[in-house]
Amino acid sequence: MTVMNGSGLSAGGIPRHWFFDLDGTLARTGEDIVAAWKKSIADLGRECPRFDEVFSIGPTLDKVVYDLFDDATPELVAQMVERFRPNYDESGFPCTEPYPGVPEWLAELKATGARLYIVTNKRHAPTHGIVRKFGWDSLFDGVWSFDSFPGVKYKKPDLLAHLLQTLPADPADAVMVGDTKGDIDAGKANGMRTIGVTWGYGSRDELAGADELAEERDGVCRM
Repeated sequence: MTVMNGSGLSAGGIPRHWFFDLDGTLARTGEDIVAAWKKSIADLGRECPRFDEVFSIGPTLDKVVYDLFDDATPELVAQMVERFRPNYDESGFPCTEPYPGVPEWLAELKATGARLYIVTNKRHAPTHGIVRKFGWDSLFDGVWSFDSFPGVKYKKPDLLAHLLQTLPADPADAVMVGDTKGDIDAGKANGMRTIGVTWGYGSRDELAGADELAEERDGVCRM
């Protein structure tokens, strides 16, 4: 594990507060997400020949529908999202697994006294379903989604800002770990160090602004 240095870091040079994205960072979730979308499309009697070309992990549910269908209307978006939620949330996530090496990395961090959090654009229900599936309830000190706070839908930079203030956590003693430019930008916007993981759904190019990169070596994903 790489030890990071700098002012404000915990004893030993390892940041105390670690914020992790979920999809593409901690877990390979894409297969179950794709299956739920394709089932939802079939449920509504639609076809989407461009699905494999256009679909990507990460955008909001509404944006996914608009990306997939040139004739998308607010009505179609509402219908598709209504179908997708139970198709995904109640699937049991049969193909979703942690990336090899990630559980060990998290355990090593936890053993140093670091506090671990999940901060994701994924909805609250499936996020907590996956955490329960993995047995990670006691591993993470907090799990938050964009919709975790009633009446507020946070974008990731704003969610991080809220959490840093309320925990509280010093940004100089915190790190954001993610697989996309949005994760890195959110961390940077809040004065945190950032680690880009190269095994996820983002490209290496979009991680260029990260302070460090985590690589997959010999089939194991870790720092």
